[in-house]
Amino acid sequence: MIELCGISKYFPSNGVLALDNASFSCRPGEIHALLGENGTGKSTLMHILAGYFPQSSGDIVIDGKKRRFSAPADALALGVGMVRQHPGFIRGFKVWEDCVLGAETYQSRRLLFNSAILRKRAEELSQQWNFDLPLDARSDSLTVSQRQKAAVLALLLRNVKWFIFDEPSAVLTQEETKNLIELLNRLRDEGRGIVLITHKLHEAAALSDRVTIIHGGVTREALETKELSVEALKDMVARESRAHDPRFSNDKMLEPYLTETKGKKGKPDTHPVLVIKNFALNAPGLPQIRTVNLELNYGTILGIAGVRDSGLETLERAVTGLLGGPQNSRGAIVLNGRNITGRGIAAFRNAGGAYLGADRLGSNLALRLPIKDSLMIHASRRFRQLFGFLKMDYLGSWCRNIMDRAGITRSISDRAFSFSGGMLQRILLAREFAESAPLLVLAEASSGLDKSSRCWLAEELRAHVRRGASALLFSTDMEELRFLADEILMLKNGVLTPANGGNTGADTGGNNES
Repeated sequence: MIELCGISKYFPSNGVLALDNASFSCRPGEIHALLGENGTGKSTLMHILAGYFPQSSGDIVIDGKKRRFSAPADALALGVGMVRQHPGFIRGFKVWEDCVLGAETYQSRRLLFNSAILRKRAEELSQQWNFDLPLDARSDSLTVSQRQKAAVLALLLRNVKWFIFDEPSAVLTQEETKNLIELLNRLRDEGRGIVLITHKLHEAAALSDRVTIIHGGVTREALETKELSVEALKDMVARESRAHDPRFSNDKMLEPYLTETKGKKGKPDTHPVLVIKNFALNAPGLPQIRTVNLELNYGTILGIAGVRDSGLETLERAVTGLLGGPQNSRGAIVLNGRNITGRGIAAFRNAGGAYLGADRLGSNLALRLPIKDSLMIHASRRFRQLFGFLKMDYLGSWCRNIMDRAGITRSISDRAFSFSGGMLQRILLAREFAESAPLLVLAEASSGLDKSSRCWLAEELRAHVRRGASALLFSTDMEELRFLADEILMLKNGVLTPANGGNTGADTGGNNES
């Protein structure tokens, strides 16, 4: 059994007491859900258990013995491992190489790296757990779901008995989530203990054996999930939230807010902000785009739903200029009257585009640097254009305004890794909203956000379009798009169709299947 007893965590660099005498336990063969609003200490508590942070006070007790971890390797040696929402990888490594790196248990007696033995062991475990991973492919070619499976495989190679999953289903499709649930149940059935950090209360109610709610760094007593309904969980989380807006405390109170804001559009312009005309793309290693036609008008939030295998990420990267040259494409992508097809991210930005991708911890942040460094990327470009040189007082003011807009009361000098995942998502969203771009492109925009933060996102989007701009949302979560978008299209097998056969107002080039 694992027990966290009286854990406190103080970050002297920013004066934040993230945890205050928090306690938690996990038994073998159970799934224990850890719930709470963004920034309440969930991830910090589990990062201490996984060895990423040392606690300021309190005890980690594993099988009756007190332990103290100075690094994740210490936790792994005692069978505790963490699967993050966006698992990391080493660029250029093959999948099996990434998984076995550091798994000394399967090295030869002479402690030499025996690649044949290690690859065979990885293949055996992958087959045993039905992961179906392309072990010889490059790690950076994996989908988010495959990266999670690879992260689990890496932990299984190290004989991990206690698994921590941090928002594992946040950016997964419905089918991928089903596979994840099967994996969690199988791990539990084998007697392994699982900690599940999640904002999805239906998921927690359906999967977990016990649930603990954390608020302001303080944990409440663990409860048996079978004794709680989903509505009871909603009420408990809302009641414990330290910054919860009373308008959003339950779904019924949320309805008037949605009625008030949804559908209010900005002043229409005389031409569409984005036109995609007869666009097709066959890029190596990516799902094919067969034919896409659409026009996105000013003052509209358009959602595009689908799975990654349908070409969702391919179209997202093509629109935002991340696929490089147009050698393998036909048709055109026109933003604000400029043809940006295959001309790169700079052309997209210069034409009036802003963009936040789904890989929050990869390409969007420098985790080890102060948060201001990740915010100054756009500010430096803007102020250099205005003044021809950088002025640090303007940059600092710009960064503080973004933090205020995100509702985060922290210093811009705090390192990015010290913020919770929900905080980081709000900060990055606020960074893109601050661009006031005619077209805002967001992928999996509500990933890692609690209910009040999702409502903040909806409010920001509505304010954005009321100014006459537009937004294009890519998501594998149809519920997210129903909550945020005015119109929804479905991308299936590289072709756009109206979602549910509805009237989208977008030209789909004659491919209007219901």
